Amino acid sequence: MKSLKWSLLALSCGAVLLAAGCADNDEIRADINNLQSQTYSLQNQVQALEGNIQNTQKSSSTQNEALHTMRASQADVVDQMSSIQNDIKTLRGKLEEEKHFTQKLLADQSSQTSDLARRVNQMQAELDAQGQKLSALDLQVKQVQTQAQAQAQAQAAAQTSPQQTSSTVKGSSVQSIYDDAYKAFKNKKYSKAIKGFEDVLKEYPDDPLAGNAQFWIGESYFEQKHYDQAILSYEDVLKHYPKSRKAPAALLKQGIAFMNTKDDKVAAAIFQQLLDRYPRTQEARTAKSELAKMKKKDRKKESRRRSR
Repeated sequence: MKSLKWSLLALSCGAVLLAAGCADNDEIRADINNLQSQTYSLQNQVQALEGNIQNTQKSSSTQNEALHTMRASQADVVDQMSSIQNDIKTLRGKLEEEKHFTQKLLADQSSQTSDLARRVNQMQAELDAQGQKLSALDLQVKQVQTQAQAQAQAQAAAQTSPQQTSSTVKGSSVQSIYDDAYKAFKNKKYSKAIKGFEDVLKEYPDDPLAGNAQFWIGESYFEQKHYDQAILSYEDVLKHYPKSRKAPAALLKQGIAFMNTKDDKVAAAIFQQLLDRYPRTQEARTAKSELAKMKKKDRKKESRRRSR
């Protein structure tokens, strides 16, 4: 750029000298004019180049500022990313702590739940045992009450016709007395049947037919729907004649008698006793069937209760 300016200056000086030395020469003047015109043109070009240089410098400055701004922005982004990564690390640490705490809490709760379930099962077992004891005590109380009533009735009956009782037994064999009583039972003459079977027990308490006689006394009361007296009569079979062939039947009918008095809990306990004591008998199979019916009935009741 400086060499261009010096060239223009030299041309101008040359033109002046030529103009001074040859003022009258028209050609020289024409050349001088031509040189001046070229000088002006070169000056304009120089000014244009200077303007382009200034614009280029301004553009470069703007680009530098933009680049600086971009670098600053990138630095901020890097700082933000670093901060976010640190936050993520912190959160991961807290998450691991919470996870460990939760797992420990669940393990503790599982242990407590197992222990609670064990205690509940133990309490339920104890409650069931107490319930069975209560049922057995209830059965004993009812048996004592019914036995007292039966004894009172028997004493009253004995006082009304003592001579008739002795005259009937006198001169008769145990088999004939038993057969007459059984015939009366079949004919639904239950009072007469009871009296005949009681004569067998009174006169021949150790005879093999005594256990049968006691059972049919219970059956006579059962057929008359005197369930309390029937229960006690069946109990006498079990108490005094436990080896009798009628013992399983007495236990079964005792349970059914309790069912007929709406005491299913005691009935169920007796049926279970029958299964335990005489498991291979027909009476045991019947008791098992009755227990199944009871359980089904209880499930229906529980279902209706929950649906309310």
